[in-house]
Amino acid sequence: MTHQPIKCLKKVLLVDDDTVTNLMHRRVMERSGLVEQIEVATDGLLAIDHLEAMRAQNGIQPELILLDINMPRMNGFEFLQAYAKLDPLPLAQQIIIMLSTSLLRADRSRAEADPNVHRFANKPMRLEDMLNFFEDYQKYAART
Repeated sequence: MTHQPIKCLKKVLLVDDDTVTNLMHRRVMERSGLVEQIEVATDGLLAIDHLEAMRAQNGIQPELILLDINMPRMNGFEFLQAYAKLDPLPLAQQIIIMLSTSLLRADRSRAEADPNVHRFANKPMRLEDMLNFFEDYQKYAART
């Protein structure tokens, strides 16, 4: 697959409770040189709190959210319910990619049915996956 030049993203939010997965995804993004800032939330509640805090401070919202399903306190699907209640204006330029090791068809179907989920993908994310996600974001942002 031939990729168009990709513009750097200002911020990506990793929402996953697995430290090793976050480290691997951070390294893939850092090595690509395509992300200025990478932030981590270890559950959905921390991610919602982060998004609300950035909005209150007029801070930089993440353009890309990589979301795990199984996490403590607030899982990925509970995050999506809370996310849907946030003010959509500052979120207009965001896409959510649900990353999971789940092999359950029901998880994939549920994620794909959510209007805020742009794509469901297996983790860990590889460089090729990341490039595809970034291209998806740029196509999405160009339409909004």
